Amino acid sequence: MLIEGLGNVSFINGLLRIQTLKVNSEGIVAESGTIEIPGNKVGDVINSFATAAQGISDKIGDNTDAKSKDNEETSNGKKDKKDSKKKK
Repeated sequence: MLIEGLGNVSFINGLLRIQTLKVNSEGIVAESGTIEIPGNKVGDVINSFATAAQGISDKIGDNTDAKSKDNEETSNGKKDKKDSKKKK
C-alpha cells in the first residue's frame, strides 16, 4: 500500500481508523487503503513507527556523511595535485 497522505481519521468502538491517500495515474488524490489499529495498541504502533523512521533516517544520514567525506577527500586530493604542479 502506498501512502502519500492521510484522509479521514476516526476513533470509534475502540478502533483507530486512518484513511490513507495516494495520487493515482490521472494525478487525482484517491484512497489507497485504511489502517486500523486497536485503541489499546495505538501508542505502541506510533512509537514503533517513530523508532523505525528514526533508524532509517540515521542510516541514510550515515550513508550521506560517508559519501560527503569521500567527495571531500577526492576534492582535496585534486587540489593538492594542482597546487604541487604550480609549485614546480
